Amino acid sequence: MVAQNTNTIRKSITLKEDEYEIIKEYTKKIGMSFSEFLRKSSLRVIKQEEELSLALFMNKHLEMVCDEEQKEIDNLNIDYSNKNGKEVNINDFL
Repeated sequence: MVAQNTNTIRKSITLKEDEYEIIKEYTKKIGMSFSEFLRKSSLRVIKQEEELSLALFMNKHLEMVCDEEQKEIDNLNIDYSNKNGKEVNINDFL
């Protein structure tokens, strides 16, 4: 009997058959288990997403405002030339 690490969690996922086959064949080619590939790939995507600047994150995940809302913003006459700010990232808001 194989001892299971008490710090691990077993999850069941659902994949389309064609997705499963693509991943299975790829993991065979690279000599990695299916589970290890999904785990490492997921963690890599999360790390990449968390490292995005706030602007890139917003551009990737949020819709642009409609024309009517943009007109309202434009009518506020905000001076965007004032660059006395600081760069923030998504972690500043989470």
